[in-house]
Amino acid sequence: MATSTSSPSSPPALSLASPRPRPQSLRSFPPPPPPPPPAHGPLPLRAVAAADPRAAHAVALKSGALGDARAANAVMCAYLRAGRLPDARGVFDRMPARDAASYSALISGHARLGSPAAECAALLARMRLADGLRPTEYTFVGLLTACARRGNPRFGAQVHALAAKSGHCSCPGSSGGGGSLLVDNALLGMYVKCGRFGDALRVFDGMEEERRDVSSWNAVLAGLVELGRHEDAFELFEEMRAREVRPDRFSLSALLAASAEELGRSEGEAVHALSLKSGLEMDLSVGNALIGFYAKHGNSIEDVVSVFQQMPVKDVISWTGLLNGYMEFGLVDMALEVFDRMPQRNFVTYNAVLTGFCQNKEGVRVTFANKAGLRGLRLFRQMVEDGLEISDVTVTGALNACAIAADRKMSKQVHAFVIKCGCGSTPWIDAALIDMCVKCGRSGDAHVLFEQWRHEESFHIASSSLLLASVRDGEYEKALSTFLQMFRTNGVEFIDEIMLTTVLGACGALGTADLGKQMHSFAAKSGLLCAHGVGNAIISMYGKCGELDDAVNFFERMPCQDLVSWNALITAYLLHQQGEEILDIWDKMERLTIKPDSITFLLIISACSYTSSNSAERCRELFLSMSIRYGIEPAMEHFAAFVFVLGCWGHFDEAEQLIGSMPFKPSALVWRSLLDSCSKRSNMTVRRRAMKHLLALEPQDPSTYVLTSNLLSESARWHCSENTRLEMREKGMRKIPARSWTFYDNTVHSFFARDRSHPQSKDIYAGLDVLILECMKAGYEPDTTFVLHDVEEYQKRHFLMYHSAKLAAMYGLLMARTGQTVRVVKNVRMCGDCHSFLEYASATTGKEISVRDSCGFHIFKGGRCSCRE
Repeated sequence: MATSTSSPSSPPALSLASPRPRPQSLRSFPPPPPPPPPAHGPLPLRAVAAADPRAAHAVALKSGALGDARAANAVMCAYLRAGRLPDARGVFDRMPARDAASYSALISGHARLGSPAAECAALLARMRLADGLRPTEYTFVGLLTACARRGNPRFGAQVHALAAKSGHCSCPGSSGGGGSLLVDNALLGMYVKCGRFGDALRVFDGMEEERRDVSSWNAVLAGLVELGRHEDAFELFEEMRAREVRPDRFSLSALLAASAEELGRSEGEAVHALSLKSGLEMDLSVGNALIGFYAKHGNSIEDVVSVFQQMPVKDVISWTGLLNGYMEFGLVDMALEVFDRMPQRNFVTYNAVLTGFCQNKEGVRVTFANKAGLRGLRLFRQMVEDGLEISDVTVTGALNACAIAADRKMSKQVHAFVIKCGCGSTPWIDAALIDMCVKCGRSGDAHVLFEQWRHEESFHIASSSLLLASVRDGEYEKALSTFLQMFRTNGVEFIDEIMLTTVLGACGALGTADLGKQMHSFAAKSGLLCAHGVGNAIISMYGKCGELDDAVNFFERMPCQDLVSWNALITAYLLHQQGEEILDIWDKMERLTIKPDSITFLLIISACSYTSSNSAERCRELFLSMSIRYGIEPAMEHFAAFVFVLGCWGHFDEAEQLIGSMPFKPSALVWRSLLDSCSKRSNMTVRRRAMKHLLALEPQDPSTYVLTSNLLSESARWHCSENTRLEMREKGMRKIPARSWTFYDNTVHSFFARDRSHPQSKDIYAGLDVLILECMKAGYEPDTTFVLHDVEEYQKRHFLMYHSAKLAAMYGLLMARTGQTVRVVKNVRMCGDCHSFLEYASATTGKEISVRDSCGFHIFKGGRCSCRE
């Protein structure tokens, strides 16, 4: 905000508080006016000083003019205008006689060049004590500007008291006359900039109404916008117009920023209309503010381009605003074209590109996101090599780019740079560091950083990242335990949309419906239910917890469903292996003209393997329509899903032909899909071929060795199978152990095969032995072909009886109340014998047993399973 009634002649510098360019009026204040122009010596000296301060200095020395304060002031001011503060100070210290203008000019120079407020305080003390001079209004303006720029409200308050005592401000109780408007406006600016808005309002209220000028109103207006009180800012603006104070470019820039941040398109367009009416639409700062507004709320990029093209004068802020607009609308390549054409760039421009790369990684495939992150890191490296200023925004952007790239080695290098370059510990840098460590696989480092946390402002971001670390590592129990501990310590204040979405995801992954329902209730009470991300997470949570009806009901009650909502609903049906219902949903989406994405097609294609009749032809039509009708090129995941469907329905020849005709080299995912489909339609020849390709592609994957060993065991090649497992152990590889868990009394009860670590293991084993006998009476016969070890038959039966799924189901049956469903979750696919046993167990006990394994849900009821296998 201006500190005088006259507007500064040069466009203000862009704020560093955000990568989006903003008018100067919102973040800092134009330089204070120069001290009252003393007679700067003869005209020739002033002319030389304007061209070359050192030449002027030499002329003054030769002529002996430096003995005159006016000539010395002219040389000193020339050095200050050139930004050469040490030379200016040298002239000042050697002056035989200094006047108030000398001190005022040097104090203003220190303020403009960003010196600490203590330097200005020392000059003020020297002025009053050593030279016995009284501060003028220009002295106070310089002092207050220094306080504003360095964020020193304590010294600012002391200057305020001195100004009141000397009658230079119009505060109540000040001595002298009405005070100086320049000082009053500088006080307003200082308090607003230092975050003391209440003190600024007291200064404003203490000013006589007729003495307030547009700069006075602008200072308060900027303070309201800074605090996010955007509606109050518009109300103050209306009061300002009612007082017949004509708004200037700073007024309109502030209102446009308020509209861009919160209020929306209608308010911003009204300000735009006012700028046209007042003739300010061609002003540089107003034009820049309009670009920023339409980048946020425009219907298309054309709104931004139109404003840019109509501006008669453009600066680096204008070009950066246009670049940012392209980034906001997702047009990254066009933004880079603007970047290449820019006549001038500064570090804010680079920050905008860096932030744009990070913003536009959402909603795209992982490979593209990684590429965007690497481009951001290359840009950051270029900034460092070119010697550009590295701000907190730059560092945060680089950390976010590294998180997107998910490169562990690169993350350590960036982390080391942040430490070496001396970047201060700020809330946003520390939060970005934790997020980067999480996404680059450095969960241990993320926990260490969180243990040292001391920022309240971004606690929710850091805690969300920490929870995400546990979820990414598959440590869902740890994630929920961490969340509950944070909840007991900090209450509900730290729970935001991202945190709640992460917790709901952990509930779904773990299968704990009770806690998930509590989070649903919290979302409804806290008002977070209206957030799309939370609503979609609730659908996903209910689907993964086996509550399909609740997922469908919530979806139908949503006021507005986006594509993610539809995908979440389809996923819920897919987990329950209800292919026909999914194809009905797809037909409905086509009728509603909802445009699918690549994830939608992956789900719909996968559903074709879970229909009651052969859906290979329907799957073939869907796969071909991706590129022909919807312009979506099939990725590796789509080919793998199609191969699995073809294999499930016995079309192995076509599946292998499809693999051979792929436009890129088939990955292990494709061959694994073909291998998995062989388990539904037994084909040992195809299985061996798929296994051979899988071994060549993933020789270091433990699961590949396990599959090979199992395949050899099924062929009774026990010696080869044992050698394979021995080779695996010698290489330090370990298979993921089969684990099943169930829930009782808000606790997760986990079991491994033949596990006796549970406190009630004696009751569990005794009950299971009895239940097995009852099931065998009903017709259950243990299938020892699922025991892939070369041991005696009775030993195979012993191995088979105590699989983890049987133990978990038995514990659930022991603890379940009448009419309660027993819920079990298994981390790998359930074996055929456990599947058969649980069918008989559901009939024998009369209980419904729900098991979710890696393939989906199996609902056992009355001796039958929902999967129909």
